[in-house]
Amino acid sequence: MMTWKVANQRRKCLLLFHLLARSHALLRTNTTSNKRDIYYEDVSLWGNQPVLDSTVTQMTRLLNIPRRCLNIGATSKGLVAGSLNFLDGDGKLVDCQTPTGILIPNDVEKLSQFRSKAFHILLVEKDSTFQKLIDDKIETFIGECILMTGKGYPDVNTRRFLRRLWNELQLPVLALVDADPHGISILAVYRFGSQNLEDIEHLSTPQLRFIGLQPTDIEALHIPDEAKLPLTQRDRSLIDSMVQRPLIIENQLLHEQLLRLRRLNCKVEIQGLTKIHPQFLSRTYLPAKIQSKSWI
Repeated sequence: MMTWKVANQRRKCLLLFHLLARSHALLRTNTTSNKRDIYYEDVSLWGNQPVLDSTVTQMTRLLNIPRRCLNIGATSKGLVAGSLNFLDGDGKLVDCQTPTGILIPNDVEKLSQFRSKAFHILLVEKDSTFQKLIDDKIETFIGECILMTGKGYPDVNTRRFLRRLWNELQLPVLALVDADPHGISILAVYRFGSQNLEDIEHLSTPQLRFIGLQPTDIEALHIPDEAKLPLTQRDRSLIDSMVQRPLIIENQLLHEQLLRLRRLNCKVEIQGLTKIHPQFLSRTYLPAKIQSKSWI
């Protein structure tokens, strides 16, 4: 009688061969698809999206090539706005100076002719902060800039787009995240890459710098107590895990920020700066950080 473990391994092999055949068909016809579309082509086969995601990762590791070389893309959730235009894969001009930003294209490798008058690329953790900075007309306080957000933990396309912007424009890339373990973890994904994909996909942007909200700012800015939240056990466990990562240990200043957060035993979201003044982030905090180059 077949054991559960053997049956599970057999299913994984069948899914892998199915995906290999699907990729082969895409390559043979010179077409592309994305994980979401492949999942919905046969929901009963995959069961749920994470199973497909895991199989795609397994296939890229087996073949030791990036997913884009298999003509399997990812659906973007990230947004970009500000002083930037480029040509999309069909040669159409895309202008990012819109009041809500534009969705980052899925075919990042096919984009061309990037043009910008920006002085900085400001990468924002949350969509709400991204929209607030647009509404506040942040460019009037820090000069022309490109705004980006991955809406939390970034997808592959958002990370690839950021890396592409750096390669094309060579502008300072500054990350604005919450002063909490998850914010710093998101920064680390952009800067150092994820442990699952970086050795194959090469998506990291090592030039990314941490402009805020830095844990040391919690005391330096005298942020009111009502803006502070206690660290949870999950938060403390994430800090303990991150401070042991070699790339973070090598970055002494970033390592010290995590230790400071642990000692403070509290966290503050970017929105907490509104407790100081509704426009403190745009009018005071970011201009001062950029002028003094107080980033890590």
